[in-house]
Amino acid sequence: MKEKVTEKVIFEGLSKITETTSFKNYIPNKVFMNLPEPLNQLASQFSDREKDIVLISSLGVLSACFPNVKGRYKDGNLSPNLYTFIIAPPASGKGAMNWSKLLIHPIHKAKQEDYKRKLQEYSRTQDREANDKPQRISKVIPGNVSSSKFYHHLKHSEDSMLMFETEADSLSNMLKQDWGDFSDLMRKAFHHETCSISRSDRFYEIDEPKLSLVLSGTPNQLQPLVASKENGLFSRFIYYFFDEVEGWKDVSPRNSRGGQSIESLFKEAGESIKDLYDRLMKLESIDIVMNELQWKRFNSEMKLINNTFLNDKSDFISITKRLGVMAFRLIMILTMLRNISRVQVDSLVLGVENSDLETALSLIKYLTDHSLKVYDSYSNEVKKLTVLDRQILAELPVTFKRGEGVDVARKLEMSERTFADRLNSWQDEKILEKLKQGEYRKLPI
Repeated sequence: MKEKVTEKVIFEGLSKITETTSFKNYIPNKVFMNLPEPLNQLASQFSDREKDIVLISSLGVLSACFPNVKGRYKDGNLSPNLYTFIIAPPASGKGAMNWSKLLIHPIHKAKQEDYKRKLQEYSRTQDREANDKPQRISKVIPGNVSSSKFYHHLKHSEDSMLMFETEADSLSNMLKQDWGDFSDLMRKAFHHETCSISRSDRFYEIDEPKLSLVLSGTPNQLQPLVASKENGLFSRFIYYFFDEVEGWKDVSPRNSRGGQSIESLFKEAGESIKDLYDRLMKLESIDIVMNELQWKRFNSEMKLINNTFLNDKSDFISITKRLGVMAFRLIMILTMLRNISRVQVDSLVLGVENSDLETALSLIKYLTDHSLKVYDSYSNEVKKLTVLDRQILAELPVTFKRGEGVDVARKLEMSERTFADRLNSWQDEKILEKLKQGEYRKLPI
């Protein structure tokens, strides 16, 4: 179901009025059809925006839960860590992301309890000089943290860390401070590059940092965090953006289809993830591998997305290339969930199922449009075109007849009715002009 509303709006955080087209366009059903457990059951408890938000935020949280898991991408190894950012107006339902935090809570709680136990043992030690005081090891850290403390947490973490913030300005306020600016660490950690910091009383060097970010905020909280689209941090995020405000919803307590509360379902899933996490911590490594045909499919799809922007939006190319990294990480997450019961031995190689490859590619193709919307919000005058719009226009000759356009649209899986709507909107937006009945000419974008 797609409902289109075109209107002039103020994009919060910008000093200009932009033309915004709002599509109530949710993540495609085919993404949800083949999700592994527990994602499938958890997502099925929600609908519309909440369903999308729970999926995106859960993937972000889970990306920090698979220690010693790696996959070969180009010339190096990647861990599954994702940076996700949900952007929407106030009172729009973003709070559904809080459910996903329950998936990592058992791991975080266990680390806190282990630290307290070690601290008590240390306090009972007679010869403290011969024993190092235990370091606090956390799994989840807040956005309200100093740069030095952030490095400290990463240095002493046993594996990946998660930063989870429902108000992005908590993180933005830190980055404004000289003592709190760790944006370079976030950029480097995305690729597991060595990070270091030197202060008067301490020196930290972190090899292969592993960090996941799950953030949400309003549009006016984006630019304080990512000052410009040229900022390297921008291209490291998966964005999910929508601009409609949620109406009143039923606030009576909800049970799942099996009679459990939604909270108990997430807690139960969290215990399952912790069990997997504990087994993974005992292993040397698990390698996620794709076969030659799967890599061919992966490269073909990502090349198609990348080439869409070569001619008229080449500055978006850096983002599409990092979306490839994110797509591969999504494949890793889905593969680990698919093989929870197989993680039993000292070392393991896990192959990727075609269904998980297709799910990840479908999701990243959908999310490319969200990155494009957020990217265009930084510009004053932009043409509001989706990836599919650009792909159709790229295949059409400069002058074309309606029937030719319909053939191209159908080939790229756009219905004739939707294409007819596009022809009208493209004329309004000066993307093409009508020469005569049933004949059009493309204009420079």
